[in-house]
Amino acid sequence: MDVLASYQLKGNSNERVGMQVTQSFLDNIPLQSVEIKALPAAKSEEAATVLYQRMLRNNPLRLAGQKLACQNSPELEEHKAGVCDLLSRYIPAISWLPKLTRQVIQGDVVAGLTVGVMVIPQSMSYASIAGLQYIYGMYAACIPTLVYAFFGQSRQLAVGPVAMVSLLIQAGLQGQLTPEECPQWNEGSEKSQAEECPLEYAKLAFLASAVVGVFQIVASVLRLGFLVSFLGHPVISGFTSGAAIIIGLSQLKYILGFNIEKSQFVYVTIGKVFENIGETNGLTLLLGSLWIFYLLANRSISRKYKRLSKLGPMGPLISCVIGVLLLWLVVPLRDELGKSNYVGPIPSGMIPFSLFDLNLSAIPRAMPTAISACLIGYMESIAIGKGLAGKHGYSLEAGQELLALGAANLVGAMFSSYPVTGSFSRSAVNNQTGAVSQLSGIITALVMLCTMLFLTPIFYYLPKFVLAAIVISSVLPLVAYGEAIKLWRVKRIDFVLWLVAFAGTLFLGVLPGILVAVGVSLLIVISESVRPQISILWRIPGTTIYRSMKQESSGTFIPNVFIARIGSSMYFANAAYIKDSLLAFTSDLDTVNKTKYLVLEMTGVVSIDSSAAHAIHDIVHDFRAQGIEVAFAMVGNRVEKTLRKAGVTAYIGEQWFFHTVNEAVLCCVRHQRAEQERGGQALSSDVEQGTVLTVLTGNEVGFSNQLHHDCTAVFISLAADAPMAMSEVTATFKRNGISVVRAAVDPLPGGGAKHTYFVQGVKSEAKLKDWEVMRLRQDLPEALARSTKVVMGKSPLLTHVDSNRVQDLAESLAAERKAIAILQKDVERQSNRLDGLVPSSSPSSRRDESLEESTCSCYPQVFKQMFPSMRP
Repeated sequence: MDVLASYQLKGNSNERVGMQVTQSFLDNIPLQSVEIKALPAAKSEEAATVLYQRMLRNNPLRLAGQKLACQNSPELEEHKAGVCDLLSRYIPAISWLPKLTRQVIQGDVVAGLTVGVMVIPQSMSYASIAGLQYIYGMYAACIPTLVYAFFGQSRQLAVGPVAMVSLLIQAGLQGQLTPEECPQWNEGSEKSQAEECPLEYAKLAFLASAVVGVFQIVASVLRLGFLVSFLGHPVISGFTSGAAIIIGLSQLKYILGFNIEKSQFVYVTIGKVFENIGETNGLTLLLGSLWIFYLLANRSISRKYKRLSKLGPMGPLISCVIGVLLLWLVVPLRDELGKSNYVGPIPSGMIPFSLFDLNLSAIPRAMPTAISACLIGYMESIAIGKGLAGKHGYSLEAGQELLALGAANLVGAMFSSYPVTGSFSRSAVNNQTGAVSQLSGIITALVMLCTMLFLTPIFYYLPKFVLAAIVISSVLPLVAYGEAIKLWRVKRIDFVLWLVAFAGTLFLGVLPGILVAVGVSLLIVISESVRPQISILWRIPGTTIYRSMKQESSGTFIPNVFIARIGSSMYFANAAYIKDSLLAFTSDLDTVNKTKYLVLEMTGVVSIDSSAAHAIHDIVHDFRAQGIEVAFAMVGNRVEKTLRKAGVTAYIGEQWFFHTVNEAVLCCVRHQRAEQERGGQALSSDVEQGTVLTVLTGNEVGFSNQLHHDCTAVFISLAADAPMAMSEVTATFKRNGISVVRAAVDPLPGGGAKHTYFVQGVKSEAKLKDWEVMRLRQDLPEALARSTKVVMGKSPLLTHVDSNRVQDLAESLAAERKAIAILQKDVERQSNRLDGLVPSSSPSSRRDESLEESTCSCYPQVFKQMFPSMRP
């Protein structure tokens, strides 16, 4: 019969310490329990089907194979479900439009108008960053936003032109026009191709948008969204920080008042600034600095005071209105600045159709830019969308988001737009101002359409330093120096990645910089994959728990048994490394603890290929040639199937595969004993016949600070349970200023017992410190030695089952009763001490007395159940 005696000690030295012993098999002791209920069979089968379909969708190759084989699949079931259901999945607007209510419409209209007002100056600024005329930014903020509202799942994401993608367009397309397309430009020209041939350059940007759209749609169909995972957070953060500096520097010419050659190399721009610093226009510098200060202060105030929160998104438009009025009313100021320092005429009217302007022969020139814009744009958009979806309790499907962005870019390319994606700042404003559905995006698109039809003449006198101030104030928060400091503290290799992406973007250029950073990331991934972590496991004394040496500072090795955990899947690139590492470990141990058994814990090995299966075969063969048997623990289903098909399981033997590390170790110990008894002639069949021997844990004391978040675990294993052991342990804890939070006693085969205590320091109310553990490590064996006949650490590891052991235990029954009496007296003394502090008439006192009576009365029953064969 299984016995569990658990002790709970609560409080501290100034509070009463209550002790409670509970046993699950005693009816007269109330227990609070929670029943584990199982789903009905029908529900379980339905859940399994749903999960299977999801796993199948995540495996496009298997899904395609089922389609070719004309088997049932989730996709085929969707076709059977009906055209309407299929359309509503790929065009979410079909499902959310009929559900609109007055309240939802009201919130979306307010949010859409706010974002529309905000995106007008931003779109013009971002078009300038891309090297395009201002009107193309407005085009990009209209049609793609409208398309995403119908295809996208995110209800708060604001799609349109953004600074990062605009910079990628400028850096990638600059210099890509041929002499036939732009004959007036040459290598020595002071102006860029975008300035010399704005229309041809714009057509190339439209083509890039179309290619981005096609890539994203194809990636959605093939479920390639995982590729963005190669752009890790440190790489993106470093790239964004470097790109933000480049964008800010590109706007300095509008603040300083003199022309600076546009370059994606930071050192070139800074060199030009210092070279021509004497040409600075003081008036432009003053006004530009005032506008930057206003925008930063406006943002800070709107965040600090909730009543003024509407000022944040209105800041760019307010600055534009003030700038226009300033130049329109103050003619001398307008004359002083000159026509080159304000926007001038902006075309008005409907968006031109540009499908027939796409030059497909130029696709190779636009391809690198399109790939980078596709990856960066999708990564930025999905990160924003998932964050907003999590806040509002709905989910996004990555494949559908790829499809929506691809449709937005592809359709946008047909209407004079350059590549777009989700915007951090506008999405945040959209969310804060009450957007509930994608209707807010439709409202934003309508605002932009009305602006292009009727309001473009208003921006004639808009100063360029205002647009530059809007860009600079927008990108300043993107310089994540705080993230670099955090990465330095958390993991140095991630800081190196951040630094490589940051420095590469600044000094090598935007596209080469991010390519270098991604390349370094892949090298690190490959390096860690080729050289997987191999953890050495040892046992926490007094337990059957095996943990890594790095996790547990105190543990014990098993004589002649070496245990290792492989930390990743095995394949052709790392199989040889794993084999060589294991051989090296066992060779190093020859003079310390000669290895006769190798136990491989395979939890981290999710899959293996044929090369790894062959390597495992070689590992077993080479170790057996050295007289070392190899056991495998916790082998997964996929790995087991591959090993069985490759014939490796038959070669190794089914008897050397185990569910846990402890089972594998016990088998190795039994096998070793069988070899000793047969004079070294044990066969593998002895593993299965090892039930003749019972493996017992010796007397041990173990500690762990890793198993609980705020307690130290103390494990005491006794080969023969001692009557005074518990009282000696609690007395030792008390002398060392240690309180027991939770305790349990489990029986062991052969009459032994395992004591488990979760303890804290009385003063610190936290885990024990190293010096406290060391002191306890010295005191506990001495205390237990006084209550046991066997000195700690001297009992044998292996013993035959002894039928006379029960008679020996019966002789100690009198001592057990004496221990119970002493324990009862100890409880009474604590109760009497408490009575001097707490009035005897209080309800809590009466409850405590009844608890003491039930606690003390249960002790004889506990020991009767633990030793049923004993008689007084």
